[in-house]
Amino acid sequence: MLWFNKERKKKMEFIQNYVPTSKAQLLQVAMLFNKGDIHKAQEMFDFYAKNLDLPDFDPIAPTFMQQLKGSASELYSWIKENQGDIVQGYQFIQGIIKNKGEVISVEPTASEPLPPINQV
Repeated sequence: MLWFNKERKKKMEFIQNYVPTSKAQLLQVAMLFNKGDIHKAQEMFDFYAKNLDLPDFDPIAPTFMQQLKGSASELYSWIKENQGDIVQGYQFIQGIIKNKGEVISVEPTASEPLPPINQV
């Protein structure tokens, strides 16, 4: 009896926290909870699915190549949009590298002579 209550409590916690993503997945969970009893599973499914707008099946995740193609397309469009900034930054870095060996001389400016330290 005690074991049955623990199992029931776990099931209730699972149902309260469960978020279905498709009708097929919800039906599978209903079958699992009702241990293969089709009539009880169908009743449970109807009870939960009547107010939910769910797709029939889970959407298929994109393949690695599709993800790679999408990422490359986004990168290409970003480079195309920011081409001017990229070229400007490249030229700035090139200018820094070019002027690396040159000594920049700064001529001192004339200033007023400082008063003696001990004069009060």
